[in-house]
Amino acid sequence: MKKIVLSLLAFCSVFAMTLTAGNVNATDFKGNESKYIKLCSSSLTNSNKKVCQKFNEYLSKKNKDLKKEISETKEDLSKTNDDIKDVSSKISKLNSQITAKENEIDYLLSSITKIEKNIAKKEKQMQDRLYVMQSTYNSNWMIDFLFGADDFTSFFSRLASINDITSYEKELVDELTTQKKNLDTQKATLLNAKASLQSQKNTQLALQEKLVNLKAAQQKEISDNQKESKKVSEAQKKIDAALTELMSQAPSGGGGGGSYVPGSSAVGNAIAQKALSKLGARYWWGANGPTYFDCSGLVFWAHKEAGVKIGRTTAAGYSRSGKAISKSQLQPGDVITFSYGSGVAHIGIYIGGGSFVHAAGNGSGTVGQYPNQCVKTASLSGYWENHAYNYRRLY
Repeated sequence: MKKIVLSLLAFCSVFAMTLTAGNVNATDFKGNESKYIKLCSSSLTNSNKKVCQKFNEYLSKKNKDLKKEISETKEDLSKTNDDIKDVSSKISKLNSQITAKENEIDYLLSSITKIEKNIAKKEKQMQDRLYVMQSTYNSNWMIDFLFGADDFTSFFSRLASINDITSYEKELVDELTTQKKNLDTQKATLLNAKASLQSQKNTQLALQEKLVNLKAAQQKEISDNQKESKKVSEAQKKIDAALTELMSQAPSGGGGGGSYVPGSSAVGNAIAQKALSKLGARYWWGANGPTYFDCSGLVFWAHKEAGVKIGRTTAAGYSRSGKAISKSQLQPGDVITFSYGSGVAHIGIYIGGGSFVHAAGNGSGTVGQYPNQCVKTASLSGYWENHAYNYRRLY
């Protein structure tokens, strides 16, 4: 993560790696954003600069996390919309299937009603026949008909013909009754199928309701995070402006540092000359040359080109490396480290005559886009002398 505090304070990449634990941690800012926004949006002083730098870093991280959450929630929302479409499609399909079953059930009910009417009609006809036959029996017609037969064969033949009169209707009734039972069975099957479909539909409707509620919650989360991100961004702009105003007090160090004055050490002179050969090369956070540099990158490159292996570290790392010297002992090729009150944050190479060369830039936000943020010289006096941390000889 790019640290906003570095882009506004340090002139090199080392600041983020050298911040020491202060009396304010990121967790102290949570829930107290308004307090620190008010503090850090006003005119800053060196006394509250460190706190505001850390607060700006906290805001930067918070904004990055918010944007990540917004992106992830948008992905979740897209999936939720797809799920809603899928569920809606299933509900539509189930509605069609339920309608089809209802039409089949209506048709069966109509058929059952029709058969029931036919059964009732045939039973009525059979009853009417029996009644007519009974009336005939009362007039002795049946007895005369049966017992008027010449022999037993004729008698049974006549008796069978009477039974046939009722058995026909009886068979019709039985057949219709069987058809009705079959239709009732089909009806029960269709009703069960419809109930199953309705149950599936109810399940999908419940899921649809949950998804719709989830969608609303995700949309609200996105909206809330976007509002919070906007608020954080606006606060960052104000704090950036305040920090920039504070840093504007530092001299640019561009071209006013005097000329190279050789010393007694051939190695030291070579280091200084290599660094000076890159005057005007633009500042780029973390770059080691040969085209772009940050402050510690220039120190590393110049020593390497002069045949000195010092390893690539930070300004803070170099402030503990090599041999400690005093200001009066400075020779070309020695290094000077600087602190702005919160740890070693910058480094330059002494070129003699009370001047030094350094890669000057505004930290992580600088990636070679600014011509005036580059390798340049400065006088080791005033501002720079006041912020000098120590002097080292690395060869």
